[in-house]
Amino acid sequence: MKKALVVCSLALLSFIPASAQFSWGLRGGLNLVNNDITQFSEDAAKNKDTYTGWFFGPMAELQIPVIGIGVDVAALYSQKGVELPDTSTMKNQSLSIPLSLKYSLGLGNFASVYFAAGPQLDFRIGDLNQTFDDGEDVKEFALEKSTWSINIGAGVKLINHIQAGINYNIPVSKDGAVKVIESPTPGALIDNKPIDIKASTLQFLLTWTF
Repeated sequence: MKKALVVCSLALLSFIPASAQFSWGLRGGLNLVNNDITQFSEDAAKNKDTYTGWFFGPMAELQIPVIGIGVDVAALYSQKGVELPDTSTMKNQSLSIPLSLKYSLGLGNFASVYFAAGPQLDFRIGDLNQTFDDGEDVKEFALEKSTWSINIGAGVKLINHIQAGINYNIPVSKDGAVKVIESPTPGALIDNKPIDIKASTLQFLLTWTF
């Protein structure tokens, strides 16, 4: 999958003509994560399963004049987090590299709207494992070292420098897995087969280009 992502990225870049306009800038925003880890405890199902984090980092964009098509790439420090069934939280930190094909439609000299879609590769930073007691069993949650997903988004460009948008991140590979490592009930059988976890993310982003 990762090799296919690299090949697709190079293919996108190879179609950009020499006349393309280059800009770079800074991007930041909020992550609103919806994870389904609370399904592993009946009591914890009453708890919320969303976690608000943030992201920030540099970006670059190549835009083809007249036709409005371009490529957008960024390198972002992203913090999502996972709310565990025992009400504790585990930081899900990563270096996120989204690559998007962008189409912009002008609304005048000072504004335009854009639509974007493309793959994203995430490399985890920090602790990857954490144990928690959900009231029934002691479980371990383990994050994957790297994951990939698909972004779909839209937004507006203002005065050629400001971009404000909304993005939906759809997981393709798993974010991690949960398994039982201990049961407080004497003689209870423990099923150590991991259960995969995927988390979708709604993002609100703001970009300033130079």
